[in-house]
Amino acid sequence: MVHNYKLEIDDYQTHLLYTISKSSSAIKTRAKIRLMISIFLVILAFISFGNHSIGQGLYLLCLSVLAFYLMPKYTRWSYRSTYLKHVKKFYKDRISEPTTFEIIGDSIHVSDSHGESTLSASDFDEINELANYCFLKTKSGQSIILPIFSIESSENLILELTNFADKFDINWNDELNWTWK
Repeated sequence: MVHNYKLEIDDYQTHLLYTISKSSSAIKTRAKIRLMISIFLVILAFISFGNHSIGQGLYLLCLSVLAFYLMPKYTRWSYRSTYLKHVKKFYKDRISEPTTFEIIGDSIHVSDSHGESTLSASDFDEINELANYCFLKTKSGQSIILPIFSIESSENLILELTNFADKFDINWNDELNWTWK
């Protein structure tokens, strides 16, 4: 069955955020930033206490605790903002372009105004199902983004994908509760 859809800015941004949320190096980087800023503020607080600036030291200690708790919210916002700029810059020609997706035997065919691609089942590493998306990740690291909510026969598509994954032993990851945090 042929499935037609259009990818919007939010679709590309969600894909990038999902991908980065699964990257161990990105998770470590976010944790390091959080820890380094807090430690830096604590060191400044102890320097202030050593210089007999009790008020400034207490202020910096409170600021370090505040930074430790608010840094995840800031990095969440920062990544979202950065990826939105990235999508607007690099995917501007692909936004709202009609795309077709079809499973034909042991391959998947995707086409849009920029070209066509046919990938065999052996090219796929995993399929990640989110509440509103399916991301078909290839072994080369590329992904096919399927916005389930905007495809008319989404139930049929999910059924086709699960059958495809089962038939060709492709990992299926249910991440229906995934949110960007």
